[in-house]
Amino acid sequence: MALLFFWFVISLFIKSTASFTHKLSWFYILGFIGFFIFAHFFWLDKLDNTSDFIRNQLHFIYILSGFFLTYYLQMELSKTQINRLVKACILGVIVVVGIETFFRFFLPTLDLNSESTDYLIEIYQGAQGGLSFDTFYFFKMSSIMFFDSNYVGAFLIIFLGLNMFVNYDSKFWRLASFTIIYFLIFLTLSRAAIVVSAGMGLYFVWNKWSSYSKWLTVLLSIGISILVLFFIQDQVQFQDGSFLTKLQILEGLNGFFDQEIAIALMGLGYEVGGYLYSYMSGGYAHIHFAILLGELGLLGLLVYLSFWYVIRLISGPRVLFLFIPFLIIGFSLADPWEIAYFWACGIIHKI
Repeated sequence: MALLFFWFVISLFIKSTASFTHKLSWFYILGFIGFFIFAHFFWLDKLDNTSDFIRNQLHFIYILSGFFLTYYLQMELSKTQINRLVKACILGVIVVVGIETFFRFFLPTLDLNSESTDYLIEIYQGAQGGLSFDTFYFFKMSSIMFFDSNYVGAFLIIFLGLNMFVNYDSKFWRLASFTIIYFLIFLTLSRAAIVVSAGMGLYFVWNKWSSYSKWLTVLLSIGISILVLFFIQDQVQFQDGSFLTKLQILEGLNGFFDQEIAIALMGLGYEVGGYLYSYMSGGYAHIHFAILLGELGLLGLLVYLSFWYVIRLISGPRVLFLFIPFLIIGFSLADPWEIAYFWACGIIHKI
């Protein structure tokens, strides 16, 4: 990855007439890296040793290069080759996540990410009761790929977005791939991923409706929402701990105004920043904006969002089919630095 990154930088110098994309890429690379080098002077006292300092730098460069390298390397491939590559990736992901799903439901104690025997016993005892509203967390936390199956759902959303633009030889294969991906997303038990994937499907259906049908749907939705708000909420005891945790994290963002100016503007870095704005001491703030504000500060958050704006300028409007779901999932347990989203943005325009 490092060699490819330096190859890309050198290629910018050897081009006599750089295109707008090259100029924008080069400008953003300098600004992006410059910001994080400058920010590290504020993070030094929060990093234990030199290796942490280097790991922080390489982390951000890796994310940055992920998009640009994918974008420029795909320029050497034809649209047909890109389609074949993406379809092969989708098939591979379906197979791998299918295996992960099987182990998560039928062998929940096969938790390769856990080193705690007590934790495995807890998972086993919880899973013995079968899947229910009281036990479904046990089937989320037993993923062999990630700490939580929410990450699996966020990962599948990428390929759901790519699958919307891939050319298939027949409608059957398109329908089959969508059905399997949606089914796997549902089995992640990630409510955020399920809602986002449903929204992506409804968007395409919505575009085919007439204006009359759209207005009727909007009015019905408003009416049902009012009924729920005024007549049903008092009858329901809301005890969703995960959702309440998100509200606590958002409330904890008020602590931004109590921070020192340097921390508020520059954050605490990748290692510890994700714990700055949280629902509890030592807890990870698993909401994108809270994580980014803690890691990068206000200035870094703006740099991060501007990176997505640059990606939109370079790769076109299809990027929104990845960014908007990514943004919504970010209000649940998801990593704002998930490299696969940046890779996908580099090729989605050419599918």
